[in-house]
Amino acid sequence: MRKIAIVLMMLGIIGLVAFPCLAAEEKAAPAKPAPMTGKGMAAKMAAVKAPVVKLERIDIANYWPFYLEAKEKRGSALNLAFVFSMENPNNYKVMLDDLKFTVSFEEFEVNTITYFDDNYIPAKSTDHLRINGSFDSFSTMMLLLVSQGHRLQELNVKAPDLVKKWWDDIQDFKFPIKLYGTATFVGPDGKDMIVPFEGTFPPKP
Repeated sequence: MRKIAIVLMMLGIIGLVAFPCLAAEEKAAPAKPAPMTGKGMAAKMAAVKAPVVKLERIDIANYWPFYLEAKEKRGSALNLAFVFSMENPNNYKVMLDDLKFTVSFEEFEVNTITYFDDNYIPAKSTDHLRINGSFDSFSTMMLLLVSQGHRLQELNVKAPDLVKKWWDDIQDFKFPIKLYGTATFVGPDGKDMIVPFEGTFPPKP
């Protein structure tokens, strides 16, 4: 019994000595920063600026001289590359979630193109994106006849002749190519920012 009493006494002495040290260490430990919530996060989100999307240029990726075989439902192909610049004015990166735009040759809508790949744009920087669009003379002619036949009648123009003119003149971009669309970006709060844009190539002098 005497040995047990001695052991208990020693444990009590060790506890009295160690407790002030542990308390001092706990007091000295730096507090972890609290996550930004409430007013702090709201203030940051209020400062979010929408990215700016611009059409920089259009390149001819692939080109085949004009031919059209209506009975065989086929025609020559044309692939254009649309080069965009996307400026992120914020102090944090944003993600491009999708980009959609409609292409018009001389005010005639000829295609709608959609881009779905995620693309991150660093803070305070400008990224460039190249999107290819495919056209063919037969599909373009059919689109004109089905959706814009009344305009062809008003202008007294035949669809095959107009498409041939585009295929012949595209090599030197002798006619304006216009586009308009929207880009969806995602900020640090996970919310979508829908940015409208439009452009013309060649640019007006």
